Amino acid sequence: MALSATRVLMAAGLAVAAMVSVVIGAWLGLTFHASEKLIANILAFGSGALVNALAIDLAYGTTEHLVHEGISNLQSWGIVAGGFLAGGLVYFTCNRLVASHGGAARHKTTARQFALDLKREESAGLLQRLGQNALLRSLPPSEIDGLLPYIRDFHLDQGKYLFKQGDPGDAMYLVEDGKLGVFIRNDAATESDGKRIAEIKSGDIVGEMALLGTGVRNATVLAEAPVDAMRIEKEDFDHLLQVSPQMKAAVKDLAEHRTMDSIKQQAGMLDSATWAKMATASIRQLSAGEVEAALAEHGGGNPMAIWIGNILDAIPGSLVIGATFVGFAKFNPTLLIAIFLANLPEAMASAHTMRQAGYSNLKIYTLWGSLLFIAAGCAAAGNLLLPVMPVQVLGLFEAIAGGAILALVAQVMLPHAYEEGGDVVSISTIAGFIAAFFLTAMELKH
Repeated sequence: MALSATRVLMAAGLAVAAMVSVVIGAWLGLTFHASEKLIANILAFGSGALVNALAIDLAYGTTEHLVHEGISNLQSWGIVAGGFLAGGLVYFTCNRLVASHGGAARHKTTARQFALDLKREESAGLLQRLGQNALLRSLPPSEIDGLLPYIRDFHLDQGKYLFKQGDPGDAMYLVEDGKLGVFIRNDAATESDGKRIAEIKSGDIVGEMALLGTGVRNATVLAEAPVDAMRIEKEDFDHLLQVSPQMKAAVKDLAEHRTMDSIKQQAGMLDSATWAKMATASIRQLSAGEVEAALAEHGGGNPMAIWIGNILDAIPGSLVIGATFVGFAKFNPTLLIAIFLANLPEAMASAHTMRQAGYSNLKIYTLWGSLLFIAAGCAAAGNLLLPVMPVQVLGLFEAIAGGAILALVAQVMLPHAYEEGGDVVSISTIAGFIAAFFLTAMELKH
């Protein structure tokens, strides 16, 4: 009994040793301004080490143990493969649930995805409105994302001029409600509006030549009923064309071959609903300010949800460490080292994200520090309960934990590393894999 208690305590201590890097990482992230690329490459290194530990030490090791216990090769593979799949699905589902209830701030990748989903949701209505306009619908839906920040709601009272003939072309308007009259005067000296030649109503555009061409207004436009519209400044649209070669080419083609009939015919290739759906799916641009605002305004920083999310990340590795520890003579430190290395940079980045969400240093340290006790408890429970279960059950639980860790690597760690570090993180990932494989290779016996 004393030996069993000692073993359980040792397993708990090893889990704490693996997870203590979250506290160290939080302290580093709050104290020093480390390079994002450095954090990304450390994270990639730890991810590579974890992949090695999961593939060789956990997946292969568990399968080998099952086979040695008399389980057939196919059944052993099925237990491990099914466990990995189940663990991945559990992590995927729980991670989404936690993020949607305010836990997005615990990881930079989940915070960004939370803000991106929110931006798409909030932009969907605007894009549906834009899709009703033939001119904009003729432009690439994948490029409209850049235009959204420049669209402003506009109102004009009845009897007011939208612009007068001869004014500089400074904007275009997408009319949503109301009625405008178009007048042309032939005598520049006269003060009258001239002859009424057309009517602009809901769903029409006016002033589009300010965007498709240059020069002055060639007509006077007067509100004959209250008008609600969307306004796009010419200088804002010109800025978008400078950074988007695809949209610039599309606009140039419209300017050179433009008639409203041809525009409508081209726009008709995509119906408004399909165009809006494609444009919404193409929204990928987010500033750091947008992420911070989304976390602050829409519940992306709920302390309880973040704490539960951190527990979700900590449980699988701690269970594996506890379940597989039978003594230091047979202990392989690969998984422990990989978890330590992976947690360090992730905690550095997450602590910074949590501070952006308005958390005090004390709250951040408390949220991360509590994981040490959770990890110890999970490892102790895993060491005490799982080894006495049938070998198939033990293998299944280990595989489920492994699948959850692999989902964490794929869903959070590697995307964060690549986004901040670029393609060089592939080398760091391989380096981490090789370093972890070295420890495994040293365990081999002739």
